[in-house]
Amino acid sequence: MSESAQRETMLRKPILMPPSMIEKVDKIAKNKHISFAKVVREAVSAFDGEVSGDDEKILDALADTMIETTQEVVKKMEEIEKRLDATHAMLEAQ
Repeated sequence: MSESAQRETMLRKPILMPPSMIEKVDKIAKNKHISFAKVVREAVSAFDGEVSGDDEKILDALADTMIETTQEVVKKMEEIEKRLDATHAMLEAQ
């Protein structure tokens, strides 16, 4: 935690977490011999909420790939559906 954060007045803030996350934080706190609150404060201090330009490019590329892949899957499913319809019609004609 930074020196300026240590000098700030502490405020209480209740938070909700799933039990598995609470167990994880408890385990980290026990292993590091620090409090639950300190684990949370360190995690928040380590978190960088800014999205870099590179991150944005990667996310855009990922979204484009997902859209393209989804379109290909839909096209293949439509082809399979047509083949199934044709096979079904042929079997009914027999």
